[in-house]
Amino acid sequence: MKIGHPELVIRPHAPLWRTILAAAIVVLGLVGLGVAFEYGQYRAGYNIVDATKEHARLQSSIEHLEASNRTLQARIIELETANAGQAREDQVVTRTISELQAQVARQTEELAFYSAVVAEGAPAIGLRVGTVRLSSAKPADHYLVHVSLVRAGKTDGMTTGTVSLAVDGQAAGGKPLSLDSEALSPGSPATVPYDFRYYQELDQAVVLPAGFRPEHLTVQVSSSRKDVAPLTQTFPWSAVVVP
Repeated sequence: MKIGHPELVIRPHAPLWRTILAAAIVVLGLVGLGVAFEYGQYRAGYNIVDATKEHARLQSSIEHLEASNRTLQARIIELETANAGQAREDQVVTRTISELQAQVARQTEELAFYSAVVAEGAPAIGLRVGTVRLSSAKPADHYLVHVSLVRAGKTDGMTTGTVSLAVDGQAAGGKPLSLDSEALSPGSPATVPYDFRYYQELDQAVVLPAGFRPEHLTVQVSSSRKDVAPLTQTFPWSAVVVP
């Protein structure tokens, strides 16, 4: 388009509008990506409201366990002080102290687990064996196995399955011998069922043959889901037995 002087040419040009249009396209693209991301999380089972509620519930559990542990520790100190002032050991007080200490130990384990869950804020890391302890029982060669199972991170509900035990060592004549759950628990169920969301403790009584020297304890955790492979962990007998 020519205006005025025949040699003066003015061409339509609107760089500002092009910049605005490009910026608008970029903003809309980012918004679309954000919506797609949130929708993907929703389809995968993640919900920010549910996650916030779960975080608050776990934080409340931590506060409750911390308060309970402080109360129990104070009670233990009180009983130990009273027991120390007596010339003769009071069996009732001693047993009470032992029970309180065991309760504190269990709650400390739970507290550490819940703290890890709250701090992690990550996808589920799956099921694992928390602690394994062995305590002697009567008659001889009888034991009680204590196993704790834990899950951390984001979970998809309750988990179910069974726990089985195996012990290997040497028979009375020195020959290697492996005992499965059925051999360890005659007359009792060979496996122990579990059903929990975050934490569970299980107990299983085992009986060893006379003269058998145990070396290793194997814990196998089997899920009720067909697509989940069993979890197997082996522990030295001497490391988990309680004197």
